[in-house]
Amino acid sequence: MKTIIATAYLLMFARQPFYAALLLGSMTGLVAAQEPASTPTTDAPIYKVGDTWTFLWGKTDTKPGVTGVQTVVSVTENQSTLSVSTNGGTPLEEDFNNQGDITRNGSMTFEPSFGRLSFPMMVGKSWDSRLIQRTTSGTYDMSQRAEVVAFERVEVTAGSFDAYKIVLHGVSSIHLGGASVRPFRATYWYAPRAKRIVKSVTEWNVYQNGKVETAELASFSLAP
Repeated sequence: MKTIIATAYLLMFARQPFYAALLLGSMTGLVAAQEPASTPTTDAPIYKVGDTWTFLWGKTDTKPGVTGVQTVVSVTENQSTLSVSTNGGTPLEEDFNNQGDITRNGSMTFEPSFGRLSFPMMVGKSWDSRLIQRTTSGTYDMSQRAEVVAFERVEVTAGSFDAYKIVLHGVSSIHLGGASVRPFRATYWYAPRAKRIVKSVTEWNVYQNGKVETAELASFSLAP
């Protein structure tokens, strides 16, 4: 099974070579203009066995999207493993590092990680990352820059969340019997209350009116 953020795992999150789970760009129609009262600094999430999130990948005004359910099944000091089922199908496993960033989705790996999150998180923080995405069909070399541009209210199916808005620009070089380069732009909203990216929009080939992938949180339940 493919994901493309992301994910976004993703995401969060329609399944493509980039984790949908989780992924994002300039589609901000559901983001409210209201700003929270303060802009805090937030540490990395701590997951617990039993934490569960349900995402909608590829949801539009006319399509319900694909449903993905992610549940934490094991936790160590440096890694959390999730069981992920799409539309009720056979589950696969995903691994997150101690930054809450994906490192593996089934047979797909992100080395060292996807690079969407960096903690402690605060408005104005930025980071550069390079990674290799390995799949059974080929290898993707990715370089990207991310910046936390706001702490704002976002509305998704699961409700209203105060979230960090992270804007990411990058280039993916694909090696599948040949080489091609795809620029992309992604926007993520990370909500501390849910311990996850709750919305993502990713635009591929942004200079050529390419494909847009979306994901949003539909519901969640955190272990006590």
